[in-house]
Amino acid sequence: MIKPLKTVFFFIIVGAFLAISMFALPKDGVEVMGFNIHMPSFEDMITKDSVSYADISDITKNIDNIDSLPDITDVAIIEVDSVNSDSLYSDSMAIIANNLRTDTAKANAIALAQNIHRIDFPKGDNSNLMKFFAKLPNAKNKSIKIMHYGDSQIEGDRITSYIRNKLQRKYGGFGPGLLPALQPYESYFSISQSNEGSWKRYAIFGRRDTMVKHNKYGPLAAFSRFAPIIEDSLISDSANYEAAIVFEESKVAYSLVRSFQKVRLMYGNAKRPVAVKFIVDGTIIKETTLETNTSYSVFEFTLANKTKNLRIEFSGSDSPDIYGIDLKSTKGISVDNIGMRGSSGTIFRKMDFAHLKQSFNDMEVDLFILQFGGNVMPYIKDSAQAENYGRWFKSQLKTIKNMRPDASFIVIGPSDMSFKEGDRFITYPFLPLVRDELKKAALSAGYGYWDMYEAMGGMNSMPSWVNAEPSLAGADYIHFTPKGAKLIANMFYNALMVEKIMVND
Repeated sequence: MIKPLKTVFFFIIVGAFLAISMFALPKDGVEVMGFNIHMPSFEDMITKDSVSYADISDITKNIDNIDSLPDITDVAIIEVDSVNSDSLYSDSMAIIANNLRTDTAKANAIALAQNIHRIDFPKGDNSNLMKFFAKLPNAKNKSIKIMHYGDSQIEGDRITSYIRNKLQRKYGGFGPGLLPALQPYESYFSISQSNEGSWKRYAIFGRRDTMVKHNKYGPLAAFSRFAPIIEDSLISDSANYEAAIVFEESKVAYSLVRSFQKVRLMYGNAKRPVAVKFIVDGTIIKETTLETNTSYSVFEFTLANKTKNLRIEFSGSDSPDIYGIDLKSTKGISVDNIGMRGSSGTIFRKMDFAHLKQSFNDMEVDLFILQFGGNVMPYIKDSAQAENYGRWFKSQLKTIKNMRPDASFIVIGPSDMSFKEGDRFITYPFLPLVRDELKKAALSAGYGYWDMYEAMGGMNSMPSWVNAEPSLAGADYIHFTPKGAKLIANMFYNALMVEKIMVND
């Protein structure tokens, strides 16, 4: 039997050891064999937790209904989210949705806007976006192209897919849009894609391949090849490389994105002739030989009927740089997802100006959505760095504007992002300032800015998204879950559409 005195001494020794550890270990802990050993300080033990997490209950109200996406048949934007059991707001919004059908639609839209985090415009001037809205009534007869650039927050077609589906249901169109020859991410929501042959992707962001001696990367800021890059004089005409790209229906995709009718193959830098076959349902429907010695070329055709599958076979002694394959409808809305993991969005000035301009004009881009800022957060240590990033980003906006002067632009800032300090997850200290600098860049360029950080709750809102039921953000406290991505996409869509209702309708 253990004597009480021995028990008391045991706890005294343990307590003394812990107290010494609290004093001896640095605040950030110590690394031991790859593990961080951290002890709370006496201050941590006795001080009341001062971190307050954002209340997002109003945002997540009726979150269980997000999975059902209704048809969009009315100009009332909230109707798509409340009347058909897909509400992200209170039940009272359904009443406003019904009123929006009447002659008082604009007046009620003002009331509705109070429940939506609005897009900011320079001095309230949204004329740049109005150019895009003016094109929407003609979408039934003309193709309208939207390019959604972003970092890893949108990769795999997250966020973009929801926006695309809403717009296509409302204004017409189908198909997934522009896709790379080699999909860089493990999963892509809207289409199933596979490859045969020795494909390699070359991107201008991240670690650049030194074999690439030019800056002609195309609209995806990356191109793919099925043959290695070698000097022209070393290409063997007797060599033969064979490869294929296979597109098939994704069983989890929205219905409108599962089929397409128009095919556009964008390529360039072909040193040797390459034979290409386009195969649908096992039948060759098109054959061609790609042009050589061109900077940017397109081979396109329209199928007699929609299809849900396409196989593209290549054969030649060298590979062209393939910039992308656009799978779309002949008219209506087409929305491209260009997720660039690790990118801060400062890549457009690095690419060949004339080449990228040619591709944007060829695709007739009507709206650019640029969603960046998250990837710089771990590296911003002071206000000067945040201000420099804002200036760099503004120079990107000017560059794209010079390439496509008649296009409209919306900048979406970073979400809230958390890092662990002690035992708490808190917002990166310079995130609000980075947000301010991006907003300043967008507004000074004459474009709209949607503040995703504030829309999701602002300071220390990410832990609330992580801890929501069901969870709306992942355990990295950076990226949204599929449900969270759908929620934030719907919030942006409503912010976009309320501008149109209040001005155009």
